[in-house]
Amino acid sequence: MLAGIWREEAAAPQACALVHGWMGAQIWPHRLSSGFPGDDVVISGKTGTLPLIRNEAGVLEFRDGGRYAVGVFTRAADPTPNAPHLDALIGWAAAEAVAQLRGERH
Repeated sequence: MLAGIWREEAAAPQACALVHGWMGAQIWPHRLSSGFPGDDVVISGKTGTLPLIRNEAGVLEFRDGGRYAVGVFTRAADPTPNAPHLDALIGWAAAEAVAQLRGERH
């Protein structure tokens, strides 16, 4: 679905641009972005949170033109709503997966 939105194939171009804009203006971007510090990657994402569940799906756009749709879905044993260490695991997992796809050592 994310690929279709970014290629403007999932719906009318205006609708895809709207979703792209919403995801780029995400209020809580700390999960995926924790795995990609700096300005080298533009991250557009959407979090999902329920008790014991922390998720984020999004698109990572690299300066070299590489684009990757990524989704990390977790279930925790700790019900604490504010758990930065668990959020950081989402960024770590995304960074590891994308590094593999890009042929990089991470």
